[in-house]
Amino acid sequence: MPNEGSLFLVIVLIVLQGVTGISFGLVISAAIDDEQNANQAALGFFYPNLILSGVIWPVECIPYPLRYLSLALPQTYASEALRCIMYRGWGLTQMMVWRGFAVTLGWNTFFLILATVILRLRS
Repeated sequence: MPNEGSLFLVIVLIVLQGVTGISFGLVISAAIDDEQNANQAALGFFYPNLILSGVIWPVECIPYPLRYLSLALPQTYASEALRCIMYRGWGLTQMMVWRGFAVTLGWNTFFLILATVILRLRS
């Protein structure tokens, strides 16, 4: 796959998405005690997120009711930003690119705060 944009931006966005996934895993592990139930909950959130976020097919091809749900998922804007960086060569000056970074950081912060709240409530 050719990359027309900054390899640094691609790597940073992918690493941020990985950290967001780890943060979500922390939320699941804080909320659920049983390992089997935690695995089922993680898969129950992961697969719809993967299918609806525009990673497999573009969000424009998703039916309208599901498209609005898709825009609320953590990977939707990041996958669009990654496409814009790699195919169009865009940088952080373009709104679609920095929005992908901002939404990813926002979800990461939300998951970390949620995990902290859950852990404080449970202890």
